[in-house]
Amino acid sequence: MEEPEFNEEDRLTEVERMEIERLMLSAAYENSYRVLTNKVEFEDLLEEKSDLGVSALMAYDPLKGVQKEELENIITFYIDLDETEYYLRCAELKKIMHEIYPETLN
Repeated sequence: MEEPEFNEEDRLTEVERMEIERLMLSAAYENSYRVLTNKVEFEDLLEEKSDLGVSALMAYDPLKGVQKEELENIITFYIDLDETEYYLRCAELKKIMHEIYPETLN
């Protein structure tokens, strides 16, 4: 009889999986924010994360550039955190969105 293949995810509860997804999404948005606002170059981010032994998760493909919907998702994420520091990030990201996508100006 063949043993079933072990899958680490099988041992996680739904809540644990959701928390991991939330942490990954948060890391992707943080990395994306840093690159978009020129706080770090993408290549430097890759090196930084590699030195830590983790992946440089991103909320968009840095080789293609950020799409309007991706920017909107990042902004919404920070708005939902409902903290002053993040509203400042939203302002920075909205400015970038208006520069890249002038049709978003209201």
